[in-house]
Amino acid sequence: MVTRAQSDSHLGSDIGRQLLSNARALFIVAGVLAAFGFVPGLPLSPFLALAAIMGVTGYLVRERQRATAVEMAVAMESEQDEASQSVDSVISMLQVDPLEVEVGYGLIPLVDEEHGGNLLNRITIMRRQIAMELGIVVPMIRIRDNLQLAANHYVVKLRGIEIGRGELVANEFLAMNSGLASEELEGTETVEPAFGLPARWIAAGQKQRAELLGYTVVDPPSVLITHLGELTRRHAPELLSRQDVQTLLNNLKQDYPAVVEELVPGVLTVGEVQGVLQMLLAEGVSIRDLVGIAETLADHGRQTKDIDALTEAVRGALARQLSMSHRAPDGRLHAITLHPRLEQMLAAALQQTDHGVALVVDPDLLQTLTSRIASRLERAAAAGHQPVLLTSSRIRRPLRRLTERALPTLPLLAYSEVAAEVDVEAVGMVEVEAHAAA
Repeated sequence: MVTRAQSDSHLGSDIGRQLLSNARALFIVAGVLAAFGFVPGLPLSPFLALAAIMGVTGYLVRERQRATAVEMAVAMESEQDEASQSVDSVISMLQVDPLEVEVGYGLIPLVDEEHGGNLLNRITIMRRQIAMELGIVVPMIRIRDNLQLAANHYVVKLRGIEIGRGELVANEFLAMNSGLASEELEGTETVEPAFGLPARWIAAGQKQRAELLGYTVVDPPSVLITHLGELTRRHAPELLSRQDVQTLLNNLKQDYPAVVEELVPGVLTVGEVQGVLQMLLAEGVSIRDLVGIAETLADHGRQTKDIDALTEAVRGALARQLSMSHRAPDGRLHAITLHPRLEQMLAAALQQTDHGVALVVDPDLLQTLTSRIASRLERAAAAGHQPVLLTSSRIRRPLRRLTERALPTLPLLAYSEVAAEVDVEAVGMVEVEAHAAA
């Protein structure tokens, strides 16, 4: 009656629920009833029957409680798993892919292998080519569909930040005039995304005619792959992480353990090696000859920890590689040089800053210098040459930093970086008048 004071159900339900909620109490009742059966003067069979009923009831209640406990444990474990999966999903969302390509819904067939798309296979081939070319392992490139993009647009992202975008027409071809074609084609005018060249999207039926007229004709996947490859090469220094450098060193250690053990951590840290490799990649220098690079760093790393100085030392050791990579088909290295007076003036403008040695020159002189270099490059290109700019090793790196924004593709070599067996042909000289320098 006391327990019924706050109950909303009738008395019979409360009593039954309370009596059947404890298996131990039922077993005690069964034992008492069985004991009454053996008391002299009391009937044995009824008491034993009641004891058996209470014992079976207690057993069923206990099993039901055990099953309920198991179900609750499973439910709690399931909730914990769901919570863990939820946390894992949030953590995975926080991770940023090194490289990813987002495509509009109109370009999904280029990716879907069931519809004949081969973009994934071509990306794999591109990664291998860049690895052979630059000596780095290009990370996996994730492909996502983005319904917020226009149907035929794509975006390339580096660690979540857009670094390039373009537009493709899935069922047409991109035709670019290589300079040999004089007849115009019908199609939609556009710009080739990798190099910014004028181009046209033409129907598939015009492909053969365009090729006969001298146009360079490529399909949409090739346009995207070319653009993605150029962006990967351009941003290779940012893609090379410390973990990537450690992986390269671990692989090198399998065949050249003495070199790696001497270099890291005895002479340089992994971060310092990374800095040198990134500076090489920033100027398009392959780091495949990691043995030669590591040996040079081990030799010079005891004298200086300056990344610029170490990079220049490595470039000197890679002189043959640098010379051969810029050599023309005729076997010569076509070069533009600086007038000796200009060399001396730039050397006198060198100053030590917080970011290393830099050229501190007047903005007008910088503009004049870059325009003169660009003019010489145009003349050499008109003559069919792709020259390099030769300078002294002292000003090579500072001059590169000074001109890389205006002339990002200009290769600069020091005289010490030209191999002895390479013939050099001067195709121009850059000179700045004294009044312009003043």
